[in-house]
Amino acid sequence: MTIHEVAVGLGYLGAALGVVMVVPQIARIVRLPGLAGVSPLSWAMTSLACLGWLIYGVRTHAAPQIPGNVLLVSGAPVVVLLVHHSVSRARRALLLGGAAALLTTIAFVLPAHMVGYFAFSIGLFSGLPQLADSIANWRGHINSGVSVSAWSLRIGSQSCWLAYAIGTSDLAVGISACVVLSTAIAMVCLELAARSASLALPREAEAAC
Repeated sequence: MTIHEVAVGLGYLGAALGVVMVVPQIARIVRLPGLAGVSPLSWAMTSLACLGWLIYGVRTHAAPQIPGNVLLVSGAPVVVLLVHHSVSRARRALLLGGAAALLTTIAFVLPAHMVGYFAFSIGLFSGLPQLADSIANWRGHINSGVSVSAWSLRIGSQSCWLAYAIGTSDLAVGISACVVLSTAIAMVCLELAARSASLALPREAEAAC
């Protein structure tokens, strides 16, 4: 088995892990709908980045990019619409649909090799709104609606994509994987710290009594 074949296999594994990560996040929102802290903007940008990578995969025949992103483009918007937010679900759906239509048009006008960098530019910032919310959760000792399991799966997914990028010399995928991986690791650490602090507060209150 060649290095390229191993890299392609890891690409498919990264796609699978990326798809699965949506499930625990949706489950946590449905189970605990009152918890805040999940960024619909972050998930909307994730869905748009995945749409860009899907088109990139179709146009450049990068097969590992196709199956996982098809499902993520379907799953991530569910999170966007389920999250409790001041913006109505109808408005969120309209904005996301309009952005997706614009992105699709641009992605088919650009040269095929540039679509990956276009998707990368969106993915580069996709985790930042959630990271900002997670910093606020950590500072406020808030047990948020963010699924640590979901973002841990994303760490695994992006690690696989990084290996894929190295094995196939795909610079756009490699840069994107590094940035998203770093953001996901930081976010998981912040969320775990916030939950530990939120659990400690009642114990401290009991001790004071």
